[in-house]
Amino acid sequence: MLTVSKIHQKLWPVVISIILTLLAWLISKWYYQDWFNNYYKYVAKAASLTATMLMCWCVVLSTRWRFIEDFYSGLDKVYQIHKRLGRFAFLVILLHPLFLAMDKLPDAMSFIQAMWFRLPGGDRYLWGQNVGVAAFILMTLLTVVTLWWKIPYHLWKKTHEWFGLVIILVSVHIVVVKKDVTAYPVVAAIVYGSLTLAVLSFFYIRFFYHRFGPHFPYEVAGIKPIGNILDITFTPLREKMDFKPSQFVYMVVHNKGITPEPHPYSIACGYNLDARFKLGIKKIGDHSQTLEILQKGDWVTVYGPYGHFSDKFLLADRDCVFVGAGIGVTPFLGMWHVALHSEERLDGEGLPEVLHHFHPEIFKTWKSPLVYLFYVCRSEEEAAFDDDIRNEVILSHFHGFQSFTKRGHHYELYKSSEKGRISGSYIDQQVKGGLLDKYIFICGPIAMVADLVRQLQQLGVPGKHIIIEDFNLY
Repeated sequence: MLTVSKIHQKLWPVVISIILTLLAWLISKWYYQDWFNNYYKYVAKAASLTATMLMCWCVVLSTRWRFIEDFYSGLDKVYQIHKRLGRFAFLVILLHPLFLAMDKLPDAMSFIQAMWFRLPGGDRYLWGQNVGVAAFILMTLLTVVTLWWKIPYHLWKKTHEWFGLVIILVSVHIVVVKKDVTAYPVVAAIVYGSLTLAVLSFFYIRFFYHRFGPHFPYEVAGIKPIGNILDITFTPLREKMDFKPSQFVYMVVHNKGITPEPHPYSIACGYNLDARFKLGIKKIGDHSQTLEILQKGDWVTVYGPYGHFSDKFLLADRDCVFVGAGIGVTPFLGMWHVALHSEERLDGEGLPEVLHHFHPEIFKTWKSPLVYLFYVCRSEEEAAFDDDIRNEVILSHFHGFQSFTKRGHHYELYKSSEKGRISGSYIDQQVKGGLLDKYIFICGPIAMVADLVRQLQQLGVPGKHIIIEDFNLY
């Protein structure tokens, strides 16, 4: 399912790369006066060039490279763009075989045969066509499975990895057919360069990321079940992982009873100098349910951290509203901790300068904005983190809700079974001064997030003030 983070997407690099590719192709055809007699081919070739560039972008965006995440303001946004481009690439590539065969109509049999496998003999073009048909069939199957067919995450991830083979087959198809792309040097440079980068990106994320990606060995320091939530604390074995509140990691568990594929989980605590961190994991899938067998001392590898969800909170230039539903409250726990302990920070003497740059929140010079946290659950029994949230208030310098409220902060456990679905107007009424001058952070089920975004925009909240944690992978 595609989600709502398109309000924050930057698609212009993709659009520009496609426009430049198509312009280079058309200018090359004009320069060499190499026009088609069959006008259907213009649509077919434009579709193939566009889809090829989209597929290359999809693979490059899957690498988790830092500069890509930073440019798109979060890996969750990168993956939402990745999904949208993948779907669009599939729809565009449909035009390529259809318009290549269009001149065969109205002979339906010839039309179908022109789009299917053919006996090549010694014809290089037909060999290339057969490779292209294989790439198209594989892409169709994988697109259906990954975008429209709900399967367990570990199976989804394994099938998703086969998209690398699609980009390899597309590369072979272009080389073997040896038509428009190779005929024009500029177009060849653009397309072959993009395909090479995409293939290298696939091999990196598939075979080398586990070794060269940002990874840290940690061990389980404690595990506590709370209803259907596992509260797990980790401590570093060697190198410490530097993380900001609300970031997430990919975790690989080294336990024979648990599948080894990496899963993303939000860090449910603020940064500390010991680099210990906590995850709150809901037992909903095959993998998360098996995590119950984790024992203290078990070894895991965490990759990351990723995410820019807390960036505007750490700017401290505007008061903030947090709306977390169900397990979607976990990204807020770190920011909540930081906000409530902001006046108990370190003086900074003798600490590395890098901490001043990455963690302004741990120094006395940083003062938290006012925060309003709405924890949305169906009932109190499902509010697994309510005690943690309330304990932060008690353990902070406020020592309870009276001083906490007097400072201007606000916390509410919103029980939807009693009050119905939370609305933008309700939040606006509870927040002092309303929502128009606040940053509003939202994380939870897609339907709720989309509905709230729509309502907030109707209230006049600028889109740039709405920050969404949108990590719906599939």
